[in-house]
Amino acid sequence: MKKLITLITALILLSGCVSFKSPLPEGYSGATSTISDSFSNHEGSTAHFYIVSKVNGLYIEDSGYKTRVVNSGRGFNMTPTMVSRDVAAISQTITVAGFVQFATDGQAMFGDNMLVTGDIEFTPVAGEFYKVNGKLTKNGSEVWIESSSGEVVSEVVKSAIKKES
Repeated sequence: MKKLITLITALILLSGCVSFKSPLPEGYSGATSTISDSFSNHEGSTAHFYIVSKVNGLYIEDSGYKTRVVNSGRGFNMTPTMVSRDVAAISQTITVAGFVQFATDGQAMFGDNMLVTGDIEFTPVAGEFYKVNGKLTKNGSEVWIESSSGEVVSEVVKSAIKKES
């Protein structure tokens, strides 16, 4: 019986492990470009994050996850930790998101994360540097990809407008 309980406990603990995929297709050796996550409105224990969460439906490491790991145990003090990744310079589906990143689980439970997320069909230019950017508001949020010159180069993903209750 002890072995069964130990096995079940181990499986539960291991089920929380995260396994991210590479943003580059397996065996890809062609041209690449770089897409970086970004943040704004950093106020000590919160910040607005704009990230790539998936490439072609596969979860990749993002700044929300990395920030949680790096800041674990710091309470209400949070330093945003941004992720950049190389992506293939081919047409692909990029899942972008914008949200409020909270330093603690308690803040996340009771705060408004103003989440916006969606898929963008995107063909990056080889050698270009891109950044995920956006704006978060209580009345609706937006997220997009922009070039190194600040030009919006993707569809703008918008959240549904929230109605006052």
